[in-house]
Amino acid sequence: MIDLLKSLREVVVQPGQLAVCSLGQAGFIYKTESGRYIVIDPYLSDYCEHRIGREFKRLMPSLLTPQELEALPIAAYLLTHQHEDHLDVETIQAISDATFPFYAPPDSIQMLSELGIAGERCQPLFEGAHYELDGIVIKGVHADHGDIAPDAVGIIVQYGGKTIYHMGDTCLHADKLHLLSDQFNIDVVIAPINGRYGNMNEADAISAVSILQPRYAVPCHFWMLPGNSGGDPVRFLDGVDEQAPNTKAMLVHSGEIFIV
Repeated sequence: MIDLLKSLREVVVQPGQLAVCSLGQAGFIYKTESGRYIVIDPYLSDYCEHRIGREFKRLMPSLLTPQELEALPIAAYLLTHQHEDHLDVETIQAISDATFPFYAPPDSIQMLSELGIAGERCQPLFEGAHYELDGIVIKGVHADHGDIAPDAVGIIVQYGGKTIYHMGDTCLHADKLHLLSDQFNIDVVIAPINGRYGNMNEADAISAVSILQPRYAVPCHFWMLPGNSGGDPVRFLDGVDEQAPNTKAMLVHSGEIFIV
């Protein structure tokens, strides 16, 4: 098995670069050239199965424990919304004594408060939110996860001239994506493809990529949890190749690290 903590510590990030690592499901961690980490929606436990039932048993093991995550110099812990596979209660409980800040929508901040996370550690994320810390820019952008998560957001992270757009859980809104395309030169788009609970499927995600025209496109949110799975990543890769030929579509396994 991959020693992901070791890999994250040892990966070399040059000035003007970001390292991007998949944690499985919709979780990712970015490493800056300064050696600090930005984590978004890490799902490291079996909380979904414990909370919802056997159809939400994780099918792939986590390659990082909450304690290993806590051992890294985390600059920011980002949440797109409060669902169990994004706001992982068991992981957060295990690292609640850490001091790094959380950036999350209001409903998620309420849950963090109930878990004992101090209010001064939590900054609200919403469409239009903008934060800067140590050269890292964090922006809340539009996401539409329907009535099941009305304050869900997408998150743009910028550092060293690079821009990564994690779409969160969302359906397709072409008009919103055209606005983002006009505003940002996006290096990486991370898009859900499971097509369930209001999320985009792979065809929708291909359309999103064709609008945004990033350098790289990475599908997520598939094959981890049977009750929330769906999407065809190979169709996504082929569709991006056809409809957005200037974008490199990447199928990234859990624990894989790439540099942008």
